[in-house]
Amino acid sequence: MKAAHPMTRIEMIDSSLRCFTYGLIGLLPVIGIPMAVLSAIQHARVKRGQGEVWNPAQRYLFWGAVCARMGLALFLLVPVIVLTISALL
Repeated sequence: MKAAHPMTRIEMIDSSLRCFTYGLIGLLPVIGIPMAVLSAIQHARVKRGQGEVWNPAQRYLFWGAVCARMGLALFLLVPVIVLTISALL
């Protein structure tokens, strides 16, 4: 596995804000699914490249990942709940 090069501070800020934006769009039904995946990828990329350097946009990175996970969870849970209820009726 290749070692990730450390990100500069401006790259971290830019990537963290991009993760947040993708995560917010990831909360939208249907069209948000690929954006939630992109947000999760962006989060992993920033965490891997961050190292021990302080990230000024850490809150945006965190909330972008939270929104992405919520969007993916809703996408996966809603059909399961609907199918379970329809099978019981």
